[in-house]
Amino acid sequence: MSQSPLLSIIGRPNVGKSSLFNRIAGRRIAVVDDTPGVTRDRNYAEALWNGLDFILTDTGGMEPNVHDALPEAIHEQVDIAIGESAVVIFVVEAGTGVTDLDMLIASKLRRKCFDRTILAVNKAESSKVNYEIDSYLSLGLGKPHAISAMHGNGVADLLDEAVALVRTGEHQESFAEGLSALKIAITGRPNAGKSSIVNRLLNQKRMIVDSTPGTTRDAVDSVMRYNDTPFVLIDTAGLRKKSHVKNDIEYYSNLRALNSIERCDICMLVIDVTHGVGIQDLRILAKIYEKRKGVLLVWNKWDIMEKDYKTFDQLVGDARRSYKELKNIPMISVSALTGQRVVSVMDEVIKIRDRMVKRVPVAEFENSVFEWVKVHPHPVNPGKIVRFLGAKQVQATFPLFRFFVTNPKHVAESYVRYLTNKIHQKYDFIGCPVVLDFKPIARSRQQPEGVVADES
Repeated sequence: MSQSPLLSIIGRPNVGKSSLFNRIAGRRIAVVDDTPGVTRDRNYAEALWNGLDFILTDTGGMEPNVHDALPEAIHEQVDIAIGESAVVIFVVEAGTGVTDLDMLIASKLRRKCFDRTILAVNKAESSKVNYEIDSYLSLGLGKPHAISAMHGNGVADLLDEAVALVRTGEHQESFAEGLSALKIAITGRPNAGKSSIVNRLLNQKRMIVDSTPGTTRDAVDSVMRYNDTPFVLIDTAGLRKKSHVKNDIEYYSNLRALNSIERCDICMLVIDVTHGVGIQDLRILAKIYEKRKGVLLVWNKWDIMEKDYKTFDQLVGDARRSYKELKNIPMISVSALTGQRVVSVMDEVIKIRDRMVKRVPVAEFENSVFEWVKVHPHPVNPGKIVRFLGAKQVQATFPLFRFFVTNPKHVAESYVRYLTNKIHQKYDFIGCPVVLDFKPIARSRQQPEGVVADES
């Protein structure tokens, strides 16, 4: 994909920015709620209008002159979005008139990007808006567009102007690296340090970082290059247990995080080393493997660990002995705060990517399987003998191996684990979801497909 211009939606809290974002994107991406300040980070999506591919971003509500830490961080995020954007869509609310916050934001826009700002008056469903629309001219940003993000009224005209502005103006800012970029989802429990790792990798304050668990609510994409390889980093909301999801906002945030796992290539499972592995970490890991994704376990906050030269090896050994699910997962210790080894996670991710697409020669693999079966035969199951007759690797986005056997439904789970471990040991698929598929052998070519040959 060629580099695409960026269109940013900004405005004070609860004027309908996320609703407009979802309307233009054509699907529900941003969390929408009546609570002011639900959107806090910049949320990106690809969109198309009048033949122009562009990147759309939804920002946190601007709250100038509010000195609490989080509103100041949101304010900084919007400044970054303005710097990146080819066009800025400034959203205000019909019915409330021009507020002091609107005036302050408009003042910033007039100074920084007047020639690429479009004013949108949202929630303009009522015909009465026609009588007050001109009052928004006082913002000094040109003709206001009356729109309804909820119903779609006026959005097409708004986009027509935005696209025309992009095509007639200069937009050297780039965001999209391409469809070939390796997508990495940064997952884990709330407050494990996921956003801090993303910020450190990007060398900028791309994500809002706050000590309050759950600061990141949407899954947010960022593009970076490392050793000439493009990556998309997806910072996800911390996944919580269902019993801990108390409201709609957290429900949709959890849903976004799970969807992020589905659309990524490799997951970083970030664990706070001071808390250790929890049940929810194992559930996240199960979801990662269910979606057939590669995985790297990242122990964060290593700077506050009391340690000696043996500490990391002991940590890895203890974790793998305690949790069999971690046996074939690579691990690295980092400190997002100090930057220690954070960049090294990219080297580990590249190694996992290479393993995910590694191919094992058919003859070599089949010979290995027959040797493993000879050394350790399948357990005897009277009346339902499992006999191995062939094996090969199947083309897939993950290591998939097919075994041709008699009575495939009776292959023991313990034997599946045995074969999986053998594959990991011999072919180094650490960090990859090795999947075994057992197929029957038909009695003859005339036998219907799927009928199991019983050779007992």
